[in-house]
Amino acid sequence: MSELSAARQVRRPDSKSRLHLTAVIGVLTGIALLAVGAFLLSYARIHEMALFAGVSPSLAALYPLMFDVTLVIACVAALALRGARWWMRVYAALSIAILLAVVAVAEAVHSAGISLPYGPSAATFAVMPWALFLIGFTLGLLVLRYLRAMRAKARAARAVAATASVSKPSAATPSADQRVDRPRLRINDPNAVDAGVASAELTPAPPVGPSQHVGTPDVTSTPAVEHRHGQAHWHHHRAGDDHAGSS
Repeated sequence: MSELSAARQVRRPDSKSRLHLTAVIGVLTGIALLAVGAFLLSYARIHEMALFAGVSPSLAALYPLMFDVTLVIACVAALALRGARWWMRVYAALSIAILLAVVAVAEAVHSAGISLPYGPSAATFAVMPWALFLIGFTLGLLVLRYLRAMRAKARAARAVAATASVSKPSAATPSADQRVDRPRLRINDPNAVDAGVASAELTPAPPVGPSQHVGTPDVTSTPAVEHRHGQAHWHHHRAGDDHAGSS
């Protein structure tokens, strides 16, 4: 049962991610279809307005394309500047709103049959290409500036992480305080003459508590110490016998 529940929990995030991906694809497809429909419906009116303003027929066909390209640039910039500063996001949103408002008002006026003066119309269509270029160029600069700032932040974060990893001490290397000196048996005189047994000496060690006496070597029970005690006792006993015999 536990394995089945774990498998279900693993499948749930996958199904949710698939649903989210499907929803995003559907939304983007719908937006693309709406943009194509708006372009086709507005093309004829903008073209007629350009002809009315005195633009040649060959150049008048470019005005609807310029509007649509600028609107696409503004939409892409608004998506790219989601994490940017507030004034960048506001500028992208205002660009989209201004473009849509200009196209909508111009089409409404043209569809209502309201005749505009020739002079203002010609001036407006003469300035319009440069205004659209300015909007697209400034949006491109904002996107490039935001991307450069993001790359600089990423490089700084990597540098900080690398510095922290280098300066962090290794946990596998024990410190000087963690090293415990233990008593070691050291041979001081390997050429001892007493039956070829070397004298043993215990190196000094720090005092230990009662709970640390387990495993400490007993110096009094070593063979070399017992041999010296026995030999001293034999010399003392022989000296006593010699004194008694002389007396």
